[in-house]
Amino acid sequence: MTAEQTFTFWLTCPQGVHGLLKKEIEAITGIVAGDWNKGVQFEGTLEAGYRVCLWSRLANRIFLGLNDTVNVSFESLQAMVEAIQWDEHVRPTGSLKVSFGGRLPEIRDSRFGAQKVKDWIVDQFREKHGTRPSVDNTPDLTVYVQVAKKRMFLGIELTGDSLHKRGYRQATGPAPIKENLAAALLFSKDWPEKSKQGESFLDLMCGSGTIVIEAALMAADYAPGLLRREFAFERWLLHNPTHWNTLLQEARERRTSGLEAMPSVLGFDSDGGVIEKANETLVSLGLSKHARCYQKSLDEWTLPTHWALKPGLWVSNPPYGERLGDKPTLMRFYRTIGDIARSQLSQWSIGMLTSDDILAREIGLRPELKRNFYNGPIEAVFYSYGVNDSREQNTTDPKQQEQTQALTNRVAKNIKQLKKLIKKEQLEAYRVYDADIPEFAIAVDKYGDWLHVQEYAPPKSIPEEKAQARLLNAVEALSNYFEIPVSQVVVKRRERQRGTNQYEKKGQTDRSFSIMEHGVKLKVNLHDYLDSGLFLDHRPSRKWVQESAEGISFLNLFCYTGSFTSHAFKGGASKTVSVDLSKTYLKWAEDNLELNGGKAGPNHQFVHADVMKWLKETDEKFDLIVMDPPTFSNSARMSETLDIQRDHGFLVAFAMKHLNEGGLLLFSNNYRQFKMSEKVLKKYDVREITAHSVPADYKRKQPHVCFEIRHIEE
Repeated sequence: MTAEQTFTFWLTCPQGVHGLLKKEIEAITGIVAGDWNKGVQFEGTLEAGYRVCLWSRLANRIFLGLNDTVNVSFESLQAMVEAIQWDEHVRPTGSLKVSFGGRLPEIRDSRFGAQKVKDWIVDQFREKHGTRPSVDNTPDLTVYVQVAKKRMFLGIELTGDSLHKRGYRQATGPAPIKENLAAALLFSKDWPEKSKQGESFLDLMCGSGTIVIEAALMAADYAPGLLRREFAFERWLLHNPTHWNTLLQEARERRTSGLEAMPSVLGFDSDGGVIEKANETLVSLGLSKHARCYQKSLDEWTLPTHWALKPGLWVSNPPYGERLGDKPTLMRFYRTIGDIARSQLSQWSIGMLTSDDILAREIGLRPELKRNFYNGPIEAVFYSYGVNDSREQNTTDPKQQEQTQALTNRVAKNIKQLKKLIKKEQLEAYRVYDADIPEFAIAVDKYGDWLHVQEYAPPKSIPEEKAQARLLNAVEALSNYFEIPVSQVVVKRRERQRGTNQYEKKGQTDRSFSIMEHGVKLKVNLHDYLDSGLFLDHRPSRKWVQESAEGISFLNLFCYTGSFTSHAFKGGASKTVSVDLSKTYLKWAEDNLELNGGKAGPNHQFVHADVMKWLKETDEKFDLIVMDPPTFSNSARMSETLDIQRDHGFLVAFAMKHLNEGGLLLFSNNYRQFKMSEKVLKKYDVREITAHSVPADYKRKQPHVCFEIRHIEE
């Protein structure tokens, strides 16, 4: 192999980066790169390949091509592999590994594909040398095979671990950004050239400092390959140590010169733990003379005066709020970004990576360029803002202001109408708004010092982005009106539910607390489930149960979190039995009973069972039964599918078998088109009490139907 011999090199990179990678290759080697199946390719000498391995800040992996073909078939793959003289690349006593991607009719699994390629290679060694390389996860040679629709590629991997693993990462914050994506953001803002001009760098939300460290490495002309212990090509038989050592020495000399001339690079974050680790990394890399991170929140940030800063570049990866409930909290955070940009950094170029266009707009600056990237699985946009002395804040849309004011006025009106009721009954949880005006299709419940906001799914005619922006504006208006921090406004989207989906767990924050209702303590959880654990529309019925429970036996079917049971206990019930199919909610029901001084036992039983099956098997009778079944359920744990309109006759009949003479079944459900069957009406004394069971804060809509059902006296 001569120094002038050329090879084909294939490079992979993160999505959205390959255009920048082509420019980087040209800057490193002077060679114009082109597109390749999985990224970028270029033709060059082995020294050019070494240079890219050493200096690329954007690539993931680099392969040296041995062969490729447009004949995509199993036979062609075998011929392509067998045509290579593998003993030129690895010793018979060495080790190898095969990385296989793609599929053929005969190869439907990548592990099987790797096994076949490995077999063809070792068969060649056995025939020529009577021995074969071993298979190892840290091999002397990694063979790369990629089967695409129109072409197959065969090569060897030069890098080993992905190049984004620089080796300096010690600790990360909650949402770390990969090193080569951080570098891509900096390249997008032309940071290498800005740093040569002596301009400074800032990251005001640096987390574990990845962007800061990458900016410092660029500013110091510090080759990222110098941080690696070794490259895969160093165990390759055709490796040229002389060329490689020459390049390493050149890189070290450039680093020495670059460290002396680099400008200031600063990071800031509110998390002192990750800041400490970031600074340790900067020290270990020899960058701490000109680069440092400080603990300071965005709200407290001011332009440092103890560093000589030349207006330059601010790049950050602020939190995105991937969950809908996180975004209202972040709106003001993004506005603060804009405020700082206008008031303190008007001479600085700015770049922000976020996945949410609504949040980006809150910055209030007009981007000069947008570029799409992927931060892990999340598609994000890098918003690039140029230097602009006259940056103007976006003014709020007058129509939007008018709509938001209308929402606030309606909430104020509703609160005024409920004021006497809230005071009289000392309520801590109640509904303050329920889609009263068309622009805001949300339900808002107040739980003590918290707001629970549920958005009904918007019509398909309204764009998702517009609907979400309207929701976030509503949240801010509610926060201002009630003087409740946005962080205590929990936002969820309510859609048409099937089966038990409405009760399924949505998260695992375990941020429950209790509220008081008619002297009864009840645990609620606004974060982890679609519903809070307390149906506020049944408040009058719970009060009635409490007032009627003295000395009676009480059965709560489909008990959910047992709020009716707690009211019955507080009212003096001699015995309670609560039945539900969910162990989670039965435990919650037990917790509610304990909050009120009760305890599970013979007199207060919590039964984990299918209600229909349990009713068929038990012989117990009760004075008062409450049954509030779901509208529909196809839970796998139930013996049969439940449709309340179709099946309520059976449910009522079985429940009535367990009702004492003179007793009462309180039956309700939330199916708005519900019609009681003629059979039930004829067989029992049925009285609809929906009008009395719906509280004042739900009068605008009928959230449920409710019936008193008794045995007909003979």
